[in-house]
Amino acid sequence: MIKSRKAKRLVWVLSLTLGPVAYCIVLAILLLTPPGTPDIASLTRNLIDLVGGLAVFWAVGFAFVWAVYWLGKFTLKYGPFM
Repeated sequence: MIKSRKAKRLVWVLSLTLGPVAYCIVLAILLLTPPGTPDIASLTRNLIDLVGGLAVFWAVGFAFVWAVYWLGKFTLKYGPFM
């Protein structure tokens, strides 16, 4: 499916950035802190949630891009099944 170096590099860049970009969009929608004046305990909890969520979104984005890549490669190699 991917023959050139530029295309393969694009897949790597996409797989490494898709999760964090999606997470930043979700973070912008939901915001980091609850309404009102936050104290240091809630900011610490939110920061831990932020880092954990970023790791999860990054892993899911990485897996999604490579799954699509390998499924596309498999489909092109073996052709239609009908």
